[in-house]
Amino acid sequence: MSPVAAYFILAFVAAAKAATLCTDANIELVARIVFGEARGEPALGQLAVAYSVVNRVAHPGYPNTVSAVVYQTYSGGLHQYNTLDDAHHNAAWNSAKAHNTVEYQHAKTAAGDALCGRKPDPTTCATDYCAHDPCLATSNNAYYEAYNKNHIGHHYFVCRRPVSG
Repeated sequence: MSPVAAYFILAFVAAAKAATLCTDANIELVARIVFGEARGEPALGQLAVAYSVVNRVAHPGYPNTVSAVVYQTYSGGLHQYNTLDDAHHNAAWNSAKAHNTVEYQHAKTAAGDALCGRKPDPTTCATDYCAHDPCLATSNNAYYEAYNKNHIGHHYFVCRRPVSG
């Protein structure tokens, strides 16, 4: 499948799911990821991180709910979104939420914009990202090829398609 076709399929699925993804509970979950992974980044970088969750929900290689994507772990029990395993990030999130800080508000805005489809996906289809490149998240693996690499904010984002062969 061409990257253009893959993009349109993922975009269609993401748009169709936006109606079911756009809930207060999902926005709070994704905002926690954005806060921990992209706090202090420009709005576009935060939006890109939020869309990684939306794109994973639409991708056949990941669970199909926001909660399952957010809480997905590796075989060692660590979360795929590393921020969830960092006690300092958890404390900062809880404090920011309790005080309704600007950082908390920005994370919620990015999450809502992605989950509710209010702004387009700046990555076009990314499911994976990393703060440096190359890394495991931005490289090919035995099952999926990384393509459409974008550098947005402080992260490199890639889309995934099945390895053909």
